[in-house]
Amino acid sequence: MTISDQLLLMCSAIGGLNGLLLATYFFCHRTDRLTYRLLALLLLMLSVRVLKSVLFYFNPDIGKQILQLGLSACWMIGPVLYCYCQSICRPDASWRGLQWQLTLPFFVVVITGVLWPYHDNPQLWGGLIYRVINYSWLFYIGLTVLLVWRTQQRSGNSLVLTSAKYRPLLLMILSNGLIWSAFYFASYTSYISGALTFSVLLCFSVLTVFYRDKPMPQTTEAYANKKLLPADAGPLISQLEEWMQHRQPYLNADLTMPKLAKQLSWPSSRLSQLLNDNLAQTFPDYVNHWRIQHAKTLMAVEPVMKMQTLAEQSGFNSLSTFYAAFKKFTGITPARYKQSLPDLTSETINPESGTMS
Repeated sequence: MTISDQLLLMCSAIGGLNGLLLATYFFCHRTDRLTYRLLALLLLMLSVRVLKSVLFYFNPDIGKQILQLGLSACWMIGPVLYCYCQSICRPDASWRGLQWQLTLPFFVVVITGVLWPYHDNPQLWGGLIYRVINYSWLFYIGLTVLLVWRTQQRSGNSLVLTSAKYRPLLLMILSNGLIWSAFYFASYTSYISGALTFSVLLCFSVLTVFYRDKPMPQTTEAYANKKLLPADAGPLISQLEEWMQHRQPYLNADLTMPKLAKQLSWPSSRLSQLLNDNLAQTFPDYVNHWRIQHAKTLMAVEPVMKMQTLAEQSGFNSLSTFYAAFKKFTGITPARYKQSLPDLTSETINPESGTMS
């Protein structure tokens, strides 16, 4: 094997091997076990599919059992991707509800492999079954995109999909689309392109997660320690309030002070001064204030909405955080507030200050 072939083998196999390690890690993850276990299963299926391609590319005489295993894993990628999407987009999703969606295609794969094994039917697997697998995978990618689109439509907020909860899902959908395209159009490029695509995407995803929370360097402003005068602060407060009311950046659970300052084209220090000195609020309290007002509006409009969904659509990253913030600002729990809604229907949000009137 030449040096170029060795490098190609390493680059194409690194994604599959690291995918197996990540699948093990996510399977053992203790929080949100359903979502992480489905993600682990999805990575496992992709890794087996990719490693099969790598082995076949560098050794065309590989055993037919390995080829059948790789294609069988590929057959399950679509159903697992769709179930993973449901575990994120549907708060009421449970393993019992998703189980049949995985069990049915799994039995189809097993029965097909038993009745028509690859070893005795290479032309069938290389023709009809291979096409069924590819188009089934594409069909489930389309179903997943449709479910995400419906989730965004139900939320009525274009920013909901930018939260940390949905970011891995969107990246996984994009990755599946690219990997499917790489394998499907391999006859025009190279069969190993699918494995290389998976390796690149996996490395990119890991680097994105690693650098996501890396703090940005802050520059020292000439006015950093000077309190803004009321005459200067007034227009800035109006601009901030108008931005919060109409753009609703607080619905993004990952909103930070630097991100909000960047949206406003302000230095972070100016926003910090405005909140701490002129509005006498911390950034988390200021943002949560808007989130609670939004939650109140949702409860009035959709009183049957579940608390988990209500918290997510109001910008909170967990139900416990939502309960704590709601009680801090209102003095009562969300459930008690819901019960008192008939007496509070006249309350509205003051567009000038964002407070109840």
